Order: sequence, then C-alpha cells, then structure tokens
Amino acid sequence: MRDKMQRHPNQLKGSLYWIAASAVGLLILNYLVATDALDWYYAGVLSTAGIYIILTTSLNLINGITGQLSIGHAGFMAVGAYTAALLSVHYDTPFVVNILAAFATAAVAGLVIGLPTLRLKGDYLAIATLGFGEIIRVVIQNLKVTRGAFGIVGITWVDNLFYTEIVVLLSVVIIWRIVNSATGRALIAIREDETAAETMGINTTLYKVMAFAIGSAFAGVAGALYAHRMTYISPNDFTFLKSVDILVMLVLGGLGSITGAVVSAFSLTLLPEFLRFIDEWRMVIYPLLLVVVMLFRPQGLFGTKEIDFGALGAAFRWLKSRFGGAVGSAPQRTVETASPSSGMQTEVQTSSLQPAGVQPDLSGQPGSAAVAPAEPSSRPFLEVNGLSIYYGGLKAVSDFNMSLPEGALHGLIGPNGAGKTTVFNMLTGLHPPSEGEIRFRRKRIDRLPPYRISSEGVARTFQNIRLFKDLTVLDNVKTAFHMNVGYGFGASLVRPPSYGVKERRVTSEAERLLEILGLQERRMELARNLPYGEQRRLEIARALATRPRLLLLDEPAAGMNPQETASLMELIRWIRDEFALTILLIEHDMSLVMRLCERITVLDYGVTIFEGTPDEVKRNPRVIEAYLGQEAN
Repeated sequence: MRDKMQRHPNQLKGSLYWIAASAVGLLILNYLVATDALDWYYAGVLSTAGIYIILTTSLNLINGITGQLSIGHAGFMAVGAYTAALLSVHYDTPFVVNILAAFATAAVAGLVIGLPTLRLKGDYLAIATLGFGEIIRVVIQNLKVTRGAFGIVGITWVDNLFYTEIVVLLSVVIIWRIVNSATGRALIAIREDETAAETMGINTTLYKVMAFAIGSAFAGVAGALYAHRMTYISPNDFTFLKSVDILVMLVLGGLGSITGAVVSAFSLTLLPEFLRFIDEWRMVIYPLLLVVVMLFRPQGLFGTKEIDFGALGAAFRWLKSRFGGAVGSAPQRTVETASPSSGMQTEVQTSSLQPAGVQPDLSGQPGSAAVAPAEPSSRPFLEVNGLSIYYGGLKAVSDFNMSLPEGALHGLIGPNGAGKTTVFNMLTGLHPPSEGEIRFRRKRIDRLPPYRISSEGVARTFQNIRLFKDLTVLDNVKTAFHMNVGYGFGASLVRPPSYGVKERRVTSEAERLLEILGLQERRMELARNLPYGEQRRLEIARALATRPRLLLLDEPAAGMNPQETASLMELIRWIRDEFALTILLIEHDMSLVMRLCERITVLDYGVTIFEGTPDEVKRNPRVIEAYLGQEAN
C-alpha cells in the first residue's frame, strides 16, 4: 500500500524543483537578452506572455479552483494599471512600490465587488463581474485624473523582461502554494459541492471572497507590469475583449490546472508571432486552432492535471518500455480501477473494520482507541424544542421536539415527504427554522451558519451522496480535516517546517480513517469511480474527519443489498462505540432501524406522531397506519 503513496509526488519537493528549473530558465533568458541574442522585440513579446501568465493563473484561482464564473478580469487589471501609472507620473515612485500599490488597490476592489456579488451563482455572477469590468472602464474614461479617453502618458519604462520574470515566478509560486494547502482544498471543495463544504466547517463565503480578492490583486499586478512596459495606457486597453482573451487562455489550458494556465497563456501569446509569415491567414488559423482543440479536448489541454517531475519520470519510463525494448526492466505504473464486482466484494467485508490492532489515534478525536464505548447518559445532549419551518404557505415541519442523551443511537423514521431530511437540514443550519430552538451541549445553535454548527461538533451525511467526485478518496477525507489542520493561511505561503509535519499528520489520520472504513486500497481513486456502497462509507469517513460529537446519518443503507445492510449496521454500532458518538439516523430499512436503534421518533406530514423503543413503535396503531402497515404488527 505504501508504494502508491510514494508515487504520489511530494508537493514541497516538486515546488522546489519547479522554482529551480524556472530560475535556470530566467538566467538563460537574461543571458540571451544581455548578449543581444534575443532582440528587444522578442523580449517584449516574452514580457507580454509573462503578463498573460499572471492574468490567467489569477483567473484560474477564481474560475478554475473555486468554481466562481468571473468574466470581468480586465477591470481589475485596469485598476492596477492606472494605480501604477498615476503613482509613476505624479509621484515618481519606485517600480516595486507601484507593483505593491497595484496589488493592494486591486485586492480592495476585489473585496468591494466580491462581498455582494459572490452570493450570486452561475450566470448571475458572470453578469455581475462583466458589469464591473465595463463600469470600471467607463469610470476611467470619464475621470479627469485619468485623462479620460486620452489615457496616461509618460509612465516610467522599466527593463521589463527581468522584472516580469521575477513577478511571474513569485505570482505562480504563491498561487501554487495556496492551491496545494488546506486553503486550496477548501476552495476546491467549494467548487465541487458548496453545501457539503459548508457542513464540514468551511466558511464558504469567506473563502470565495478571499480567492476573488487574491485573484483580483494579481490581475492588478499584471496591469502594473503592462503600464510600465507600454508607458502609455488608455481605457481601450481594458475592454471586455481583454477579459475574453484571458478566459479563452484559461479554458484552453484547463480549468483548475496551474500548469495548463501557464502553458496556454505562453503559447497563445507567442502563436500569432509564429503565424506572421502567413499574415493574411493568421487571423483565420488562430481561432481555427482554438476550435479544433476545444472539439477534441473540451476539458482543456491539461484538464485539472498538473505536470510534475513524477509524471515526467513516468512518461520517460513509458517511452523507454515502449521504444527501448526493455519492457520487462522498466518499472510499470499500475492503476486500480473500480468495477462493480470488485466494489461488491469489498462491500461485504465491512466486518473487517474491527481488526485487532487498528488503533485510530486522531489527535484528540473523541472516541479514539483509549475511549470506552459510549453509554447513553440521562443528561440531554441534543435538545430540540418546538421546531417548525415554513416554505411559503407550506408548513414542512411543525412543533418538532426531541431530546437525545449523550451516546444515544436514535432513529428518525416516517413516510417519504414526512420532513425527516428537513429536520436534518435545520439541525445543521442549511435551513434556519421559522420557530423553535436547538440546543447542542446546552448551547443554542439554531441561528448559527452551517460551518459554525460543524465546528461545534455536528456532522452529517446526505440522502443523495454529496462527495467531491473529482477528488481522490484520500483528498475527500483530508479536506474534511479543514478545521483541525493546525496551520493558517500564512503558513500555507511561508511553509515553515511545522507545515510539513502538520500536513503529514493530516494525511496519516485520513489514511487511518480510510483503513477503519475499509477504503485504504481505494485511497488514490477518484470518488466518482467508487461503487455505491463504498461512496456511502467514504461519506461516513469524511464526516468522522470533522471530529464530531453528534453524527447525523441520512438513509445510509439506501440502495444496499441485505449483506451490505448487515455490514453497515455493524459498522454504525462500532463507530458509535469506538468514537464515543451520539448518532441520529434516518432510514427506511425497518429491519436495520429496529435492530440498531435504542429509541425511534416517527414523523408524518411534518408532525411527530410517536416516540419510543423499537418494540413500542412496532405495536403503536398510529405508526402502523401511517407507515409500517399491518404486517409489522
């Protein structure tokens, strides 16, 4: 098992390799310029390519990583460009000061625009950012200080290639480090499923605004570089078409791929230069190439993948085995694939989740191996009083009450549409109740947002599985450790020695959970490739990674066969005892509910009709009439 993890590239080492390779490239470029082997024109083209690399990678942070559709990036570029230009012309400030000022001004603009607009989604957000880009251009065109349509002249010219190289390298490294950290995992989780991310303790609004502000700030840096390269700027330099150019580069490279953004921006900037010898045809060939790429590679050149030295080594070994005649001597990379048969075989072995010697030390996780099985106490752990919720004129849940002792294993049953999942949504903050209150460990939580409720120790699974399907099984669980990684945003950038220690701890704890849930062999699979039963178990593993005290399971046995259901029942009981949890369970499989739960609450049309032990529930006439039917009696 460990050999698979060894193949997974060490991110810090990969970062250092790329920085070293980039530094060598910078030295070569500057040598070519210094010796006049590369004339001023091509040096300028390379500077322009560098500016587009910053623009594309910064937009990738917003669109590709966080999944927010912004199409007004040229507006933030304009903010940075005009900030640097005004400082240069009126105050003769140093270039570095202008770059920093452009960064700060564009970041503030990103905050101002992001706070109200990031509550919107999809097309509405795109329209809002498009509007901002046009508003900025119109404002600049009508201000005296910016000289309106005449633009600003006399901006200090800087030996731009060298400075562009340095700023590009710093920008890409900073964005790379953000993405490959707990912060990046949070942003990707928002892209994959914002609701699931928030119920795992991720403040989605904060992270969306942060990504938007950082992406905007680097667009401002690109604008400052552009101003100092051209020495003249006007509003016509920052039209909607500029935003479209940046977006095209991003889509061509692959949404979510930093490598793709860099390669695409560099290639599309240089491509017109290579087509100059066919001047009358280049404006036809250029877009035609883009169309062909999109037809045959709709996910972009790189998709969401990155080039790393491990991948290059694997490619070299493949070429050697393919063409070098040494197939037997070349180490072969094996890739596991999920199949229904293999998935089902794994599914019926859930009883192996309790092997001797499995000791999940989760650094303070309630219910580690040292914790004795939970015994239900008489003190209320979760108290729900008079909970109701209205959707327009419909009262979905009415006067719902519940009192769970610590360590309880409680069932919530009822017909479809009875309001069971709605109760879960209110308990986790997804739907604030219209009336009533919820107290968890004596603290009122019914007015807290989902990420705050998660931080209090409430975790859940969903009726319709909500995994991060384009992430690996391991990354799904690592993302759920977001509240407990032990480092902040600053450490993601600086990477002190403790950063690596804490990241390795998160990986180790995630692997322990996967081992407990029987998913260790699948950890490098994409979540979407798992069979249904294993996806259910992965969702439970992810919920456990948040270190909950109360676990809400919404129809965990849905779609399972009898063997899988029996294994799941054993697993739930073992998890409750091993992790000292209180569990509230929604389930339609009455065999599982009656054998597993200590007490059961029955809902019908949003109203509690009975609560009692399984034997009492089975004999209650009202429950039989509304849900169980005569056979249960």
